[in-house]
Amino acid sequence: MNSSAQLILDELSVTLARIDEGQLDSLCDELLVPSRRVFVMGVGRVLISLKAWVKRMGHLGIDINYVGDETELPMRDDDLLVVGSSSGESALPVAIAQIAKRLGGEVFYVGCTPESTIAELSDARLIMSGRTKYAHPGEYPSKQPMSTLFEQQIYLLGDVIALEIMRRRGWSEADVRGRHANLE
Repeated sequence: MNSSAQLILDELSVTLARIDEGQLDSLCDELLVPSRRVFVMGVGRVLISLKAWVKRMGHLGIDINYVGDETELPMRDDDLLVVGSSSGESALPVAIAQIAKRLGGEVFYVGCTPESTIAELSDARLIMSGRTKYAHPGEYPSKQPMSTLFEQQIYLLGDVIALEIMRRRGWSEADVRGRHANLE
């Protein structure tokens, strides 16, 4: 195998194994609150990874969208905003988390920095072992540039969550396929 591919697989193997099961369960619980709208927020490559969540969680019957989408509905009391940000300090996600709190929504932070602004605003969090674009001391020493490892982790976290939700609901692939787009 190519050494770069092996490096990526090795880093993901180590860091994904460190996900706190309690925090993961909490995120799944929050996503499954009945009649709740879920919004995801991130910027750049993090948002691209979160858009995959929107697609898959929609297949699982969750009312989910990303902030800024043309079809975004308004946030209501007790709806959920999931903010993905490795540093927890990116200006736009911080501002959107503040707005969500003012509107009565709950904020769930998924990132690498437990003492960040977004983490402090959040009602709950899932802290990942990763690296921010700042590469602070104590962060996972990824050999990949900036927050690439986090972007990969958050994409795969969506798949972990999907499998957990399917398990909880007793759903098979056929159940998911029945909710998949068919105009392709």
